[in-house]
Amino acid sequence: MQRTPARLAAWALLVGSVVATAGYLSAFLANGNGDERFAGSSWIGLYTIALLGDVLVIMGLPALLHVHGERSRRLTLIGYVGVLVPLVILNVGEGTVEGYVKPYFATHGGLLADDVPGLMAFEAPALVILLAGMICLGVAVFRARVLPRWVGVAFLLTPFLGVAGLPGGLALIPDYLLFVALFAVGLHTLRATARDETAIAAAAHAATV
Repeated sequence: MQRTPARLAAWALLVGSVVATAGYLSAFLANGNGDERFAGSSWIGLYTIALLGDVLVIMGLPALLHVHGERSRRLTLIGYVGVLVPLVILNVGEGTVEGYVKPYFATHGGLLADDVPGLMAFEAPALVILLAGMICLGVAVFRARVLPRWVGVAFLLTPFLGVAGLPGGLALIPDYLLFVALFAVGLHTLRATARDETAIAAAAHAATV
């Protein structure tokens, strides 16, 4: 990936991770953890902010392919898919139901007794991909030795926390952990591209002397 697209992707990761985390946290803090949250006055607005942050993170994921360079390329590519697919299906897809469909039902006769039919079949493959992808990405971090080791640990913990069945707002802890790790990826990418630009500028200056 060229430096300019890499920097744009890194900025998308940085901004998206912060916006998504702030949106989710504020939505649950302001409206509670139970089903009553869907009828909260600020739920839709704050959850919209979180979803916009998710979209920015998705736009910035190519930075994952840049950060390791040619090191652990295949594992990193699998990890990229393991982040992309769950974000699209679980965060944005299921999140649209959480953010807009359930609030509508909550204020128009009450929530459905069961989830939307077929939703679990839509989510299950994403959970499998999340598990495989995060393990590969965590291993890639350890093998490439580019990012701090705690980033690899965060990637490895994310899927296991995701399937732990944490209640209410606690269910988003793996999301927060993933966003922190992706923030670190974006920050490292920005620093790396800045160093590359400095080195290129110094070489060009030396060539003209």
